[in-house]
Amino acid sequence: RRAPSPDGPPSPARFVWDSVRMGWRWLTRMRTALWMLLWLGVLTAVATVVPQAPNVPSTVEAWLAGEEGPGVAVSEVLLAVGAFDVYGAPVFLALLLALFLSLTACLIPRIRAWVRLVRHSRPPLLRAGSGDFEATFTTPHGSGAVLDAAEAELGARRFGITRWRLRRSGGEDGAPAQVAAETGLWSREGGSLTFHLSFYVLLAAIVFGQLLTFEGQRGVVEGEPGFTDAAVSYWTYAPGRWFSEDEHAGWRLDLDAFDVDWVRDPLAPGAGQPTLFRSDVTITRPDGTTFPATVEGNRPLTVDGRKIHQLDWGYAARVIVREDGRVVHDGFATTQDRTGFFAGAVKAPAATPDVGLELFLYPFAPEGDDGPRLTGAPWADAPILLVTQWRGDLQLGLTQQFINELDVDALELGGIGWLRPGDTLVFDDGTGGQGGEVEVEFAELRRWVGFQVSYRPQLPWLLVAGALLSVGLITALYAYRRRLWVVVDEAGGSDGDGSGEGPGADGRTLVRVVGRAFQRHDVAEEEHARIARAIAARLGTEPDTTPEPPAPQASQGATQGRTEGART
Repeated sequence: RRAPSPDGPPSPARFVWDSVRMGWRWLTRMRTALWMLLWLGVLTAVATVVPQAPNVPSTVEAWLAGEEGPGVAVSEVLLAVGAFDVYGAPVFLALLLALFLSLTACLIPRIRAWVRLVRHSRPPLLRAGSGDFEATFTTPHGSGAVLDAAEAELGARRFGITRWRLRRSGGEDGAPAQVAAETGLWSREGGSLTFHLSFYVLLAAIVFGQLLTFEGQRGVVEGEPGFTDAAVSYWTYAPGRWFSEDEHAGWRLDLDAFDVDWVRDPLAPGAGQPTLFRSDVTITRPDGTTFPATVEGNRPLTVDGRKIHQLDWGYAARVIVREDGRVVHDGFATTQDRTGFFAGAVKAPAATPDVGLELFLYPFAPEGDDGPRLTGAPWADAPILLVTQWRGDLQLGLTQQFINELDVDALELGGIGWLRPGDTLVFDDGTGGQGGEVEVEFAELRRWVGFQVSYRPQLPWLLVAGALLSVGLITALYAYRRRLWVVVDEAGGSDGDGSGEGPGADGRTLVRVVGRAFQRHDVAEEEHARIARAIAARLGTEPDTTPEPPAPQASQGATQGRTEGART
């Protein structure tokens, strides 16, 4: 605790300033960032359980009305705390901003320290003692030639990169003549920083990507008018909070043909599996230019940064509904696969009362001795359409309904029948004389494709984040820091002319190759022996001895006492 000031309590301004500084120190701790990341994860989990108003407003309204969910009371509490719009809630946005500030404040000092280390640090000199590994040999060459050979070996480039940072000393600064080398200092800390930066990029890409993304789905019948890239054209539409409708590209997609085929032999491997799934489309740009394109299962089409995928497909039956000879519906009913058959619906609110048809399409139902055989095969070689007629109130606009499903709560059953392409089925009014006679015609059968159009600007940044994460993790795990000194020891003899450039009095110069490893000692020992042999080979000799590594030192301070500290 801080001692009381002799001048009395601090002024209000001083108190506010101290509080801000204390809060900033708390915010810039990595532990604080981890806690905020945990709470963001909790809020995200809430958003996956509770319906979100920007995505499914009708479900949120049903929860608040008590028709669905945990009840009105609990829903009101969830509304009060912002659980129906987690990503737009002030708490989520404040946590997100604080997390970015915390990560930034944690990384900037580390990056600055690493840059200073890269720019100003130098390998320390060996003044006395030995390292973890040592090899010695003698050579008739003088110290200058030995140091040149050491610099040539350690300074050699591999793949265009010099691995060792070198420092040469001729003995003028009180240390023995030597070449000091160090590696791994930059790369290990740089890998750790890259690893942490990757999470920064990843988090930013996810957050801003969700704000700027867009996804829409729309079904198109082959040969019929397609759709335009505009908000009103999609059946389902899920834009990001910051995505504007003005950002749509405005091109048009028309489905010319859809080809699909299967393994039709029931005894063949993969029987019934699709072998072809391809859409031939025409894209029309806003300026009127057109070009053909193909969309396949694993080959989406990209137009103006939007990816177009095949999401679904089915058969589209053209059904014409007449009431007392008056056409009340004429259009294609898209059907969806229901495992063995395709189901859809027709809604004709122009009839009095409304007419609703439930459709069950069996693509391959050949005639048998007892009538059509419903095989469940998906190829449309002998299609048959089963129709269930309903009369009453379709409740359009009153209940949430899908385009290919029928809400029969306010309808009465009018009749059941089946048709082949080109056939017409006649139903009685089924309303006790209140409605007219209904004719249903199965005019033709085509296919339809459900396309998903998506815009995800975060994908390149997610790729960058993944690459940074991999590079940083591999570097941080496998880059290891080590030092090496090639020392010309004058104990082996003095130079003949006293210049330090010639052999000693006995005609030979003693060379010590000393190594120290901070990680992965086994790998460093092998590399040390290789370097010692390579330097000796450059001087035309072999290392005399390669002693076993000495016992670990008592403390890191004792080890550092033998070297001149790196300058930072």
